[in-house]
Amino acid sequence: MRATTLAKIMKFGMAALILTVALAVSDAAFAQRTTSGGGATGANGGATTGATGGATTGANGGATTGATGGATTGTNDGNVGRSAPSAPSAPSGSGGNGPRSGPDPMSCDLGPTLPTPPMFGEAGDAVKDLSRATESYIRNCGCATQACIANALDQYAEALAQVTPRLPPQLQNEANVVAQAARRVRAARTKKEALRALHDAIAIIHKDIELVKAEDPDHPRLTRGGDFVVETLNVASLALEKGGGL
Repeated sequence: MRATTLAKIMKFGMAALILTVALAVSDAAFAQRTTSGGGATGANGGATTGATGGATTGANGGATTGATGGATTGTNDGNVGRSAPSAPSAPSGSGGNGPRSGPDPMSCDLGPTLPTPPMFGEAGDAVKDLSRATESYIRNCGCATQACIANALDQYAEALAQVTPRLPPQLQNEANVVAQAARRVRAARTKKEALRALHDAIAIIHKDIELVKAEDPDHPRLTRGGDFVVETLNVASLALEKGGGL
């Protein structure tokens, strides 16, 4: 009896042990499947995210950055590189507001506009200013007739008379030489006679310049007054020679 009971107990114990082992194996298998499924999900999901998301980022994002961004950059940069066209300048002359070239007709009608000689300073500079103004009038106003040349030289001689007392003694007669040349040009019957009057005046002043040089060869600036007068007479002679007429 006791042996039978013991056998039943052992049989019942073995059954319980087998059931326990079976349950443990079942639980382990379920846990393994769960882990494998999670891995698959992680791998597949990761692949999906990596591929799809990567494709989206790479393709769409790249397209946006490459195409849109590139187009925007190119357009903006192009606009920056191109400057706006400058406004056309106003034409000079009668139709525009720019400075007009050439002398004023009214100033030409009134003769040369000569500066007032200063009372002090180097006389040679004052002669230079008077000479340049007279030469400019002859060149720019078409002063090429005997009458025009004579009138211009008259005004030039009158202005020189205010400066010549401060020149070296040998050159203090320059104003009278120019005035005499003007009278001869006006009275000349031919252009040849008028030109001779101017050439004679130039020769006289050249002699006076040589006298100054002989007396003081170390100071060439002393002859500047005579040099400028000779230059002006040469300009008048050239204009009369090319133009001519009374």
